[in-house]
Amino acid sequence: MATPDLDDPTTDGTSRLGRAVVGVVVGIAIFAFVGVVGYFLFVSYAMQQWADSYDSPQPQVTATAEDTTAVGTETGLDASNEAYRQRAGTPESDAEAALSVPAVQAALDPVADGTAVDGDEVWDALVAAGFEHVQTSDRTASGEVSPVVGVGVSVPGGCVYGAVAPDAVTLDAGGPIADGGCLEMPSH
Repeated sequence: MATPDLDDPTTDGTSRLGRAVVGVVVGIAIFAFVGVVGYFLFVSYAMQQWADSYDSPQPQVTATAEDTTAVGTETGLDASNEAYRQRAGTPESDAEAALSVPAVQAALDPVADGTAVDGDEVWDALVAAGFEHVQTSDRTASGEVSPVVGVGVSVPGGCVYGAVAPDAVTLDAGGPIADGGCLEMPSH
């Protein structure tokens, strides 16, 4: 019996070159299919992870007395947008700052006499009491004059901050906000 000649296309109807080309094409097609399926699985997984992180609850952002535009509970990326409002401090430094609350309160009580309050009046009262680093805000985020003046005073250990209304003074103590001051900017 004679051995078939593999280079002879008449033996099984294909040549070695033809079989090699078909093998390469099939290999590329399988590689492309696996790559496309893998890409879509990766992208769908990554998108789900992103969506889950966006929807996950973040620390609650609450309004303080100095906020003239109160912000409710924010989640996801909205909460990170409010990070500048977060106060930095330690229990020890906050306690040290709290020791200055009575002095700031005493300087501001005469201003809250039932009449309209403005930022200059609050500023003058605090500077007259010996405080050097004072911030006031008597405007809302839209630029309108607010009947309540936000106040921030740099003291040892952090800040005394709050609000002066025509008939009341509300103060708290803590660290400075992430922007570096004691009171957020009026445009925020």
